[in-house]
Amino acid sequence: MQIHYFGWSGITLQHSNTLVGFDLFGDAVTWDTLKENQIMLFCLTHGHPEHAGSLQMFLEAPEARPYLANIHLISSPDVIQHVNRHNVLAPENVHPVKDSESVTIDGVKVTVFNWVHMPLLPPGLREKLEYIFQLLVHPIDLIRIGTLGLSLPMNAPQLGFHITYPDGTTVLNYSEGVHRLTDPREVEHVARNLPADMLFFAVEPDDAEAIPRWVEMLSSREVYIYEAHRPWRDLFHLPFIDLHEYSHVLSQRFPQMTFRALTQANQIVTGETG
Repeated sequence: MQIHYFGWSGITLQHSNTLVGFDLFGDAVTWDTLKENQIMLFCLTHGHPEHAGSLQMFLEAPEARPYLANIHLISSPDVIQHVNRHNVLAPENVHPVKDSESVTIDGVKVTVFNWVHMPLLPPGLREKLEYIFQLLVHPIDLIRIGTLGLSLPMNAPQLGFHITYPDGTTVLNYSEGVHRLTDPREVEHVARNLPADMLFFAVEPDDAEAIPRWVEMLSSREVYIYEAHRPWRDLFHLPFIDLHEYSHVLSQRFPQMTFRALTQANQIVTGETG
C-alpha cells in the first residue's frame, strides 16, 4: 500500500486499484497526483475549514472533469450537500452516511463511526490565556480563518472511517478523535467492532500522555500519526510536538507495533500491510 501525506489531515491510500483519500485540502493536493487512479473514494471526516474547505472548488475545476465519473464522495449528509451543491458528481457517486453505516464501492467497504473532536484549547488557565493571546495578536489571520468557516457545515457530525479491501487489508482513520478527553467506551466500541491492521490519527502536544492508552486498546500493527493543525500552530507561534521523537517513544512502549510520523507535505511511504 502506498501512503501519500499532503499536509494538514490530507492522506491518500493507493491499494487494490483504488485510491482512498481522506480530507484532501491544501495546495499540495493536485490532479497530477491523483489522476492515474481508476476509482477514487474521497472521504471527509467533518466540515471544518482544513477538512472540507477546498474540495468543492477542487472538484469543480476544469481539470477535474475527465475524472468525475470515477470519484465517489463519502461523508455526512451536511458535508455532502456543501461539497456537491452544484451537482458536479452524479447522484450514484455521492454517499451520505451516518454512524455505523457502510457503503461498498468496487469491492472496498467503507464503514463510518462517530468521534468527538479534540479540545481546541490546552488544559490549564495560564496555557489557555497564552493560546488566546497568540491568536489575538494575529487578528487578520484569525478573521480570515473564521470567515472561511462561515460558509462550511461546521456542526456536521465528525466521522471516522474503517476501510476493508477485497484482500482483507483493513485501515482505521480516527482523524482528530484520539485525545485526552476521548471516551473510553467509544474506543472500546471501535476496537471491538472495527479492528484494523493500520491506524491513522492526529496528535496534539497536550494529548501525548493520553494517546498510549488508546493505541493499546486499538492494537493495530501499523500506526501513522500526523499533526492536523501544524500550519496554524506555526502561524500563531503555538507549541507543537516532535512527531519523530514521539513515534520513537511509542515504539519503545509497544515494540510489537510499527509507528511512523507523517510530517511533510507530499511525503510518500509504503505500508508493510497489504
